[in-house]
Amino acid sequence: MKKALLSLLLVAAFMPFALAQDKGQRAMNYTDASACQSYTWSVNGQTYTTDTIVTFVNATDDTVFVLNLTINTPYTQNEIVPSNHCTYTWRGNTYNTSDSYSDTVVAAAGSGLCDSIFNLVLTVSNVEYDTIAVSACGSYDWNDSTYSNSGYYTATTTSDNCVHNDVLALNIVTSLNVYEAVDICGDYNWYGNTYTESGIYTHTVTDTAIGCDTVHNLTLNIITNTANMTEEEACGSKTWRGQTFTASGIYNVYDTNATTHCVTIYPLTLTIREPRTNTKDTAITGCNSVLFNISSRAGSTYKTFRESTIWDTLFFDHSLNRCYDSTIHLTVNINKSGTDTTWANSCDSFYWKMNKATYYTTPTTEPRFSSGVDSNGCDSVHILSLTINKAPVISAINGEWHLNAGDTAVLYPTCTSGASYKWTYGNGQTSTSDTLRIPNVQGNIDVALQATINYSNNLQCSDTSWITIVTFVGINGVENTVVNLYPNPTAGQLNIQSQDDVKSVVIFNSLGQQVAVKQDLGTQSVMNLSNLSKGSYTMRLTLQNGQTITRKFIITK
Repeated sequence: MKKALLSLLLVAAFMPFALAQDKGQRAMNYTDASACQSYTWSVNGQTYTTDTIVTFVNATDDTVFVLNLTINTPYTQNEIVPSNHCTYTWRGNTYNTSDSYSDTVVAAAGSGLCDSIFNLVLTVSNVEYDTIAVSACGSYDWNDSTYSNSGYYTATTTSDNCVHNDVLALNIVTSLNVYEAVDICGDYNWYGNTYTESGIYTHTVTDTAIGCDTVHNLTLNIITNTANMTEEEACGSKTWRGQTFTASGIYNVYDTNATTHCVTIYPLTLTIREPRTNTKDTAITGCNSVLFNISSRAGSTYKTFRESTIWDTLFFDHSLNRCYDSTIHLTVNINKSGTDTTWANSCDSFYWKMNKATYYTTPTTEPRFSSGVDSNGCDSVHILSLTINKAPVISAINGEWHLNAGDTAVLYPTCTSGASYKWTYGNGQTSTSDTLRIPNVQGNIDVALQATINYSNNLQCSDTSWITIVTFVGINGVENTVVNLYPNPTAGQLNIQSQDDVKSVVIFNSLGQQVAVKQDLGTQSVMNLSNLSKGSYTMRLTLQNGQTITRKFIITK
């Protein structure tokens, strides 16, 4: 950085001269110089004591002289040393006397550097000490002596009027024994080892620096739980807590917890009875099937045979009260019953003459009836395979039942879904539509409705309902009396206003059912119909003059 800055300064200093030289072709001399403390420049005879850049122009020939000067200063180092030794080595020389000493390093000729001067004021002693610190295991050998105790030990020698003391700072370390006792349930991890049994264990740790050992002593007690004694008797063998025993004795079963590794001892006092052998021959006979009872220590079990066979099996009965091995030799004779089956499909119900029972739903299992012993000595079995199908139910026929002469009757049924319809009315007229329409009704007409559902096996189940359509006809078929009902619709109170006295009133619901009757109403009356359900109603009024009039009204509630 200094050199770069110096170059910039030189360029700045010489710029006017360089320009002048370009114009007048001046000569230039450049000098780098360094000196110790001062420098006299021969060009101008001037002496300089600091770093500088000097320019001089010779007026005679216009020559430019430039001096780049570096001034160096001398280096001096002073030391005062009080030594606690008999000798002191300084700059390659050893001194044993207290005094002042100097050493000069001469700079190279022509380098411009100054000499370096080093000064020493030295004080030496006639007694000196050297201390060493040592740790040892048990004992330490030093200066032909063996030391087994910690402390400071000194060895003195005299040479050239100097007393030299070597001091030993000794630390004697002995081996250690560390004792510990542990009671634990389960495994125990100690210095990288896993112990599963009680005992005394040791582990030695060596100090690598001084070689002493530390001995760790472990007294380990693995705790084992003991359960109460269990007493058992068995026949032949006994499996207990996962182990099988075949002889009497006292046993300990060890159970280790998979999580805690704690051990529990389960003691067992076992008595084994020796099984005895028994062979059994048996013959059984039955109709269609036979059930054979086998008794064992687990209780009674049963085996069903449906075919004749000879059955041999080895049967183990190790119950205490029996305790034997048995070979069963069984001869089975099965006779077959004669059977016949009745298949029936019926609507709503079926009467079976075999057992004189009536069924209203399809049985979940086929009914059976035994009618006596056959030639095989077995009952003759009669089986009923029955399906009960439901007939449709006509719950209502809705529409206009009470009409005026000349009106159109419209009837539609409320019936079980899936049914087909057949209407019969008048003089044998029929219709199979869902809704029956009879135009220009005159007089009363009987109507029959048959609803039918078709099932498999060509079975048809039907329901039939009859109604009569009633028409009301006034005198000469013309109403000549004014009758008003209000309010209509009504919430329950119905006003009746008539020009002539009303002898009687009959009210029908939408199904044609009579729901209310009232006598002698006069020309102005009120009927309380709040007990009727909301819906459409028909009123038939009979007047004192013999005329019959019908009116419709609605109850809204």
